[in-house]
Amino acid sequence: MKTRLLYLLLIISCKTEDKKEVLLADREAPLGWMYLKMYDDKSFEFISQGMMRDKDVYTGSYGLKHDTLYFEYKDSIPKAGSKAVIKKGFVNYINGSYHESVQIKLNKLSIPK
Repeated sequence: MKTRLLYLLLIISCKTEDKKEVLLADREAPLGWMYLKMYDDKSFEFISQGMMRDKDVYTGSYGLKHDTLYFEYKDSIPKAGSKAVIKKGFVNYINGSYHESVQIKLNKLSIPK
């Protein structure tokens, strides 16, 4: 019985594919940090984390056309918005209730022409 359970767990763990980060960006906010993590499977996380460990995590999928990112959120949309432009080492959100900007730390995106 234990052997079957171990075998099943081994199969499940082998099928789990690790997502690879293709873009990482962040900035220090007045009371915490803002993070953008984008993965090779077209998923992303936009995280607003406060000093007291409170955290808002927005997830979904993204599309890229030229230098513009289009974010499709699973649940709610952050105030930064759902559209951003990559320019001069930053991801600049352009259609939210305020303009958010996070500095790119890693960029392995292939920007289509």
